Amino acid sequence: MREGQWYPGNMARAINQLREDLKVVDLVIELLDARIPISSHNPLFARMLAGKKTVLLLHKADRADPDATGHWLSYFKKRDQDAISFSIYHKHSISQLIGYLKGEQGKKQQSRFKRPLRIMVVGVPNVGKSTLINYFLKKAVAKTGNQPGITRGRQWIRIHPEIELLDTPGILQPRITADSGYPLAAVGAISAGRYDLQNTAFWLINCFQEKGKFDLMQKRYPGIKEKERACLLEDIARSLGYLQSAGKLDLDRAAASLLRDFQEGALGRVTLEEVPSARNG
Repeated sequence: MREGQWYPGNMARAINQLREDLKVVDLVIELLDARIPISSHNPLFARMLAGKKTVLLLHKADRADPDATGHWLSYFKKRDQDAISFSIYHKHSISQLIGYLKGEQGKKQQSRFKRPLRIMVVGVPNVGKSTLINYFLKKAVAKTGNQPGITRGRQWIRIHPEIELLDTPGILQPRITADSGYPLAAVGAISAGRYDLQNTAFWLINCFQEKGKFDLMQKRYPGIKEKERACLLEDIARSLGYLQSAGKLDLDRAAASLLRDFQEGALGRVTLEEVPSARNG
């Protein structure tokens, strides 16, 4: 997959807006996809966030391997980075996040500044930023309107008497490299049309095979057998009845279905990226 930044023009605008927003927030919630914690974090933003309190939400944890998520939480803890396993669909995740934010507000109350804790949500596309914000919009205690330093039309959402959330997420465009391109495409963080469907499907099939998770594919697509990746995609097309004229298999459609099933959790709970070894940091 070709390396580079996704949509560099929009990227520049997003960076400028993020810089302005960071001036008026106390804490940043960065959403990562729990299935690809490395690739869904753009290290280029580390300098921008330096000095800001940050908590990582390993979102879509309900679609990730729970043991792998536990390893990731331990990994971040060893590096003094706050991190929470999270799913917007699980009430205990919301409670855990609110509890964490209350704790941070309690620390802030010890200072001489007595205003509410102000937070914002950032993350790569399709990681759940807007879903989280919309959840809090429905539960909001109040909207406090435009505030100094905030772009006109942007608002603070009072999600707790002492916690305010900026109603517009910060978009961290993914850094596409040879290593991160396929993981980002597999979880849907890169828009369709910017990557090769079949090659991404081959990559995902290989991940399932290497991690001993091929049986999950067999449950979803009855009749397929473990074999060379190209042949396996053909078997998936047959299993789904994806035929074109003259009986030709529609491999692009099969690849798209495979990726969509993975993104929606229909292939079970699988994590694509493991915690780096001690040797690799």
